[in-house]
Amino acid sequence: GMTLRDPMLVKFMEEMAATGKEGHGTVVGKARKYLFEIAAGYNDTYVGFMDRILTWLWNDIYDGVVIDKEGLAKMRDISKKMPFVVIPCHRSHIDYLLISYVFYYNNIQLPFIAAGTNLLFWPMGHIFRNLGAFFIRRTIGGKALYGEVLAKYVKTLLEEGLPIEFFIEGGRSRTGKMVMPKYGLLSMIMQAYREASFDNLALVPIFIGYDKVIEEKSYLRELGGASKEKEKIRDLIKSRKVLRKRYGRVYMNVGEPMLLQPYLASLDVPIEDMTTTERRILYRRMGYEIVNEINKVSVVSPSSLVAAGLLCHYRRGISHDDLMDILSELLDYLVSREARISSTLIANREKALNDALGMFESAGLISKMGPEEEDEEDEFEETIYTVDEDKRLNLEYYKNNILHFFVSLSFMSISVLSDGSNRIALSEVMEDYRFFKELFMDEFIYDNKIDDREEIQRVVSYAHDRGMLVLHDHDDGSTSIEVTGKGRASLQSFGGLIHNYLESYWVVSRGCAYLKNRVRQEKDLIRKVQKLGTKMYKKGEISKAEALSQENYKNALKYFIESGAIAVSGNKGDKGGVFLSLEDRNLLESLRRRLFKFM
Repeated sequence: GMTLRDPMLVKFMEEMAATGKEGHGTVVGKARKYLFEIAAGYNDTYVGFMDRILTWLWNDIYDGVVIDKEGLAKMRDISKKMPFVVIPCHRSHIDYLLISYVFYYNNIQLPFIAAGTNLLFWPMGHIFRNLGAFFIRRTIGGKALYGEVLAKYVKTLLEEGLPIEFFIEGGRSRTGKMVMPKYGLLSMIMQAYREASFDNLALVPIFIGYDKVIEEKSYLRELGGASKEKEKIRDLIKSRKVLRKRYGRVYMNVGEPMLLQPYLASLDVPIEDMTTTERRILYRRMGYEIVNEINKVSVVSPSSLVAAGLLCHYRRGISHDDLMDILSELLDYLVSREARISSTLIANREKALNDALGMFESAGLISKMGPEEEDEEDEFEETIYTVDEDKRLNLEYYKNNILHFFVSLSFMSISVLSDGSNRIALSEVMEDYRFFKELFMDEFIYDNKIDDREEIQRVVSYAHDRGMLVLHDHDDGSTSIEVTGKGRASLQSFGGLIHNYLESYWVVSRGCAYLKNRVRQEKDLIRKVQKLGTKMYKKGEISKAEALSQENYKNALKYFIESGAIAVSGNKGDKGGVFLSLEDRNLLESLRRRLFKFM
């Protein structure tokens, strides 16, 4: 009711009716219907009931929830001072249940959660609504009134002092790393803050992570090219099989809150004086800062570390000892980056890593060959792990959970190793780094507060301090980098972490030749690229099966479009997507050559 009485909404509806297409009564009726579709209910009985189910969930499927106590104290402190918006990353359907559960037990007011209308199916829609979910259409599609009602509903909640929670990535991440932020809801919250009467508003980034996600199988089907499936209650119940397995731990960390009053006060141009475009750029920047903060407080779990170790080398299998060496190198770097290491890894590293290996083995993701009982003294009998090629994408999901910590080190490693000789100029590494950063613009979230030179300086010094590189200063003021004998293997592991992305982009650059003399629909081209990728993998032109990911192909295509090599026509809404044609063959060719250098 309060939402429909909002003076700005009332004025909007009057103006809409005045255009004469629909009478005032019809407009108000529509607005009421939209509000009814959106609005959350809230019912204590449901909350009590869910509490019992969730306690079972965290303790029977998972081995409990690991929470960052300081972060929660910060959260509770903020909740007493001002309205707040919780912005978590989105890995699984159970994310929102987790946050409400943790808040409930820590006496923090439960948030109203923005959910997609895809969850409106019976009876879950009804249950979620009574637990405080409000429902949002993915696209507003020209319905200005709907957008206005939604914005005013968000404003009403905040004015009532009720916290809101929304997922800035839009949908769940299918790849295990942060998805580029969407800023539709963020802009509504900013608008509400500017129109409303409260002084300050906190945006609180939250990291949620799982040793193993329940949806793993359906994500993989999608990455392999299957279309997204509609949610059904059956799927949630079908997870019964899931429910008997142990899934490791769940983690939740709270990032540094963004307080809007000081944040906006520090801008060069006051937000009131900004043009619509400037405002959009601001919201986009805020979105990136929020997801970057979530990345910073993400947990390095034993399973993500082991997955990274198993995928970053170039051999078919790896011995237990070699794997442990790689893992401790990865961990050293993570510690130097001040990443949050999971408490199990800190308490007993060996046990935590062996448990994760055991979990992957019992899930059938890796195979293990160990010494036979009677051959104890045979020196060849070591334990070997191998990953089947069709299971590499499963592990890729967990590797991607921590990949953002390594991106700049991986860029530097690939650049340094790409040069045939053992020496390369620092300026060339710098240039490669900028090229990678732009190439993978839609893959990784960068910290834009640190400039490129500073970042390269940091990873080069790290490798130098660890004896992987030697630096030579020349008379003309330039510096060159030499790879040491023992450094090569380490750099190969670090570079190997993102090598599959290079391979995916390489496949797409080759696949764009299909556009030579004809226009194709995007879906059609992706299908062609998928086939080509499989062929190239079988021929050994690419080495990593996890490079055959549809998500990577789409992002690569986006890059070739944005760089101007490929032209787009038609509408996103067309069946099969937009039409693509070759715009600049020379540009595509030079990008392809440049990529090849790093293969």
